[in-house]
Parts: sequence; C-alpha cells; structure tokens
Amino acid sequence: MLKEFKALISFFTRIPLPISEFSFEDIANYFYLVVLVGYLFGIFGVALAFLFEILFPKLLVGILVLFFIEYLNGFHHIDGLIDFGDGWMAVGDKKKKLMAMRDRYIGCGGVVLAIFVNLISAFSLFYILNINLLYILVVEVSAKLGMLSCSTFGKPLIEGTGRYFVKKADEKFLTIGIILSLPLLLLFGGIDRKITIIAIIVAVISGFCMAKISKKHFGGVNGDVLGASNEITRAAVLLTIIACFKILGL
Repeated sequence: MLKEFKALISFFTRIPLPISEFSFEDIANYFYLVVLVGYLFGIFGVALAFLFEILFPKLLVGILVLFFIEYLNGFHHIDGLIDFGDGWMAVGDKKKKLMAMRDRYIGCGGVVLAIFVNLISAFSLFYILNINLLYILVVEVSAKLGMLSCSTFGKPLIEGTGRYFVKKADEKFLTIGIILSLPLLLLFGGIDRKITIIAIIVAVISGFCMAKISKKHFGGVNGDVLGASNEITRAAVLLTIIACFKILGL
C-alpha cells in the first residue's frame, strides 16, 4: 500500500519521490488514498496562506495560494478542466464531443470554464482567509473526495489512464474516502464542524453530478473529467462554505 500511495503522490503532484516503475492497475486498487493526497495539498495551502498573509493583502493571497496549489499539481487538473469544457460545449453527438475534448487545440468552452471556475475559487479563498485558514484543508480534501465520487459513480471510457481509476472505484472506495475525510471534523467545533460535514456531502454530490454529466455528453468518465471534478468540486465547496456563513449571518 505504501508503494501505491507514493505512486499516487508522484502522479498527482510534482513532489519528487524515488519510485520505480508502477502500474496504473496496481495503484488504482488504492485510489481511495487520493483523499490523503488532498491533505498534502491542504497543508501546503494553509502553510502558504499563513506565510503570504504576512507579506501581501488577502485578495492577492487567495490568488497566490490557488496558483501554487495548481503548480504543485503541475496544472494537470486545470488541463482536464479545459478539455472537459471544450467537450461539454461542443455541438454534436457523444463522438463529436469526445473528439473536441481530446483535441490538442484549446477552444472557447474550455477557456471560459477554466477562467470562471478559477475566478470563483480565487475570490472565494479570499473570503475563506477572513474566516479560518484551516478551511483550505477542508476544501482540498473535499476536492479529492469529489474526484473519488466521480470515479465511483462514473462509467469508464475506453481510452486514457483515468479508466483504471474509474473501473476500480466503487461504493467501498467512496466509503473509505469519506472515512478518511472525517479527521477534518477534529479541527473544528460547533458550527464550523457542521459546515465541514456539509462540505463533505457537497463534495460527494458534486462528483456524482460530474459523473452524470459526463455520461450524458461523453458516455463515461476519463482522466480529463476526473481533473475537472477536482476543480469544480473545489469551487462548489468554497461557495458552500461562504453561503453557510452568509446565511447564518456570521
């Protein structure tokens, strides 16, 4: 399991780990550990936010934190979000939409979706910084849980490395992923703990919706869809946290 977890870290981050050759089929058996990768992103984001708050205004801090989190991922998920947007907005049947998603050229749909999703995330992080830095950890873990949820409810497409994760993921994987998310509750008390529970639920729902959208438009889920799920779930959870505080007048 340790070898596969290191392989997941190597695949989803730019962290240089000494890893020999690995099989996607092998690491797919432990795909639920991607939630733990979310903890790494979250801890990294919290540390950066703490440092940057000393140097820069909060609005700039939110943008910088998001940039460096994406950089740690190698902009891999943003690439998936752009490809997903191109395919989603393409006109035609599933075959044409898949062709648009796989096209190496960037289209308007992908650019616009990526811009708006990242604008939402960057500005939402600005508000989160005024509430509690630890919510960054909640958001990043939830983003990976959304990806796991998408793979659980999705049907694998034939091509791409993402098919290994989608084929292996099931309700057991999602259950383990949710359990691995529960330590987040230890960080908070009172209303913050309840909002964290809501964030976890929203992450699962977001992944489910992404799987259904992808089935309708592409016939299934691939790596681009999983990457898009990470980005869209992050934005959805951030908006949910802010909405909860707004509704409660906090």
